[in-house]
Amino acid sequence: MTSKCVTRILGGSRWIGVQIAKAQQELRNGANKEETARALFKLSSLSLKRSREIVEDLKDAEYESFLEKRTHVGSAENPITKLFPAAVTERQFLDKLNQLHETRRSVGYRDERFARHTLVDFTLTENNLELPINVKNSGTRFENAAKLVGLEPDDCVPIPTYKAYNATEKRPNLLYAISADYTLISKVKNFLLTLFSDEEKLVWEILSTYAGSLIRDAEDRFVYSMVDRYWDKFSYFVSSPAFRIISARKAVSVLLKHPKRTPGIGLRAWGTRSAAENNVHISITNETKTLDEIFTRISKNGLSDIILAVNRKKTEMVFDPEV
Repeated sequence: MTSKCVTRILGGSRWIGVQIAKAQQELRNGANKEETARALFKLSSLSLKRSREIVEDLKDAEYESFLEKRTHVGSAENPITKLFPAAVTERQFLDKLNQLHETRRSVGYRDERFARHTLVDFTLTENNLELPINVKNSGTRFENAAKLVGLEPDDCVPIPTYKAYNATEKRPNLLYAISADYTLISKVKNFLLTLFSDEEKLVWEILSTYAGSLIRDAEDRFVYSMVDRYWDKFSYFVSSPAFRIISARKAVSVLLKHPKRTPGIGLRAWGTRSAAENNVHISITNETKTLDEIFTRISKNGLSDIILAVNRKKTEMVFDPEV
């Protein structure tokens, strides 16, 4: 029953758990053990010896007994729980992109969420111009923001510093589209399981309990397929986000001008008080623009208007120590 559900819902995934589920189903349908073991070896990270060992007992054994258990399974540690708010936010942004395309037909986009990199989710295109965008859900309010970075909690969103620097080198025109929705996580948790069929609930439980090689591929496949399948219900339960825009270049500029906005750089002994990655904290009010403003400018003037704005320069006096 379990392996059949996993195969049906996650059949295209490269996760080792899916390959074992397929092997079990093939054996139960009369497949040869050696052929099944070789197929499992070919499609997974398992050695041929280990594949043969698994196949030897797989037909009549409990499917879960061949899976690797997660070391952390609480909701705060569960990647599946964390991925749903991100996927919902990205789908909400996708709807905005479609609206922009309707307004200015020359502007298209590429969905790059599954291109195996983390910098870019969508790329706006117009003629030979490209404007990459990273969509972020800021779902947890930084309650100590006033004390630690000098911003009010409701006026503060984080951007990982290493990602911003990486973006300025590899995708210098990158924009962050940030949704600061502090109710989204709880709303998703409260109604998520009410949407699923019994088979989908079973697969959710498997992914929440077990890990193994290429588990993220299975997680992504499950999460994004569920968000697409139940989008009408998701969009009914969750709020319409007020996306705010800031470029990676500007995020780095804020870091350089206000190092205290990045605990770990401007705050003593931060490393002993937080295990989180270093973020530069941005003022929503003063350092971001609304998505409506950005898309209105694109609708009127095209992508070039925003690309020029991202790359704007000015001359100023700065310290240049010789010693």
